[in-house]
Amino acid sequence: MDEAPSLSSYLVFNTVARNGNLSEAAKELLISQPAVSRSLAKLEAGLSVKLFVRNSRGVRLTSEGEILYEHTRSAFNSLEQAEKALKRINSLGLGTVKMGVSSWLCKPLLTPHLKGIVSAFPHLKIDISLRNSPDIFELVENGDLDLGLINRPASFHRLDHVSLMSMNDIFVASPSYLASLKEQGIKTAGNELIEKSQLLLPKKGSFTRETIDKAFFASSVSPSSVIEMNALDSALDFAVSGLGIAVVPKEFAADKLKSRLLVEVSAPVSTGAHEACLVYEHTQLQRDAVSSLITRITEALEP
Repeated sequence: MDEAPSLSSYLVFNTVARNGNLSEAAKELLISQPAVSRSLAKLEAGLSVKLFVRNSRGVRLTSEGEILYEHTRSAFNSLEQAEKALKRINSLGLGTVKMGVSSWLCKPLLTPHLKGIVSAFPHLKIDISLRNSPDIFELVENGDLDLGLINRPASFHRLDHVSLMSMNDIFVASPSYLASLKEQGIKTAGNELIEKSQLLLPKKGSFTRETIDKAFFASSVSPSSVIEMNALDSALDFAVSGLGIAVVPKEFAADKLKSRLLVEVSAPVSTGAHEACLVYEHTQLQRDAVSSLITRITEALEP
């Protein structure tokens, strides 16, 4: 039983067919002309067909050779395209960037720009996981994530960061919710407003909630009813529905304030400004993929 033709024999055949000359094919393949002849003879024996006939200029394909050439040309072109795709991936650093995104900030901050960011890196897989900011920070610090989009922590420790935007928290509620408080005889300002209202706050354990709780403590305010929210857009939607008072960045509540779906509430507590930022290990900048992604996200969020 004849040995099955090898990939190298098909490569020799394809090169000869493309050049139409044994000598030129041998030069391209960096082998001797006799080695080319032996490879072709072995391939013809293995396939039980004649692939070439000699002419004054070199060789030409037989009808069987034409059929085989169409298939080998397509196969080697596919391999060449695969190599180019892999080179493009390698030029970006690695094929995957693992990115953690704050659940609180994802929809208002990242989602509007995500399509453009993804389309800018068609050969890069961006693996996104939604978590709270402290968890993301720890995973980036431990090397389990390449990049994190989070609320600014009190300290960055050994991580580097890029500031994306400043945010100013305000207290917002629907006009109907404030009207219901008045009907109950609850003041719509001062400590009583916060202590007797239902508050819509980020979940405990997040950097944002930590800031809010510190502000409450500093102002000697003790909320009695809190619904913990995973996402900022949910807090806004719940506030619009009249479920309570939400503490959210004014920058992301602007449309609902303008349309009077929500109104800003005068509260005795100030949480101050805070930032959304990207965190990463300095060594990650050696990867073109991470560096390019940081640049693209930063540019997308520029005012």
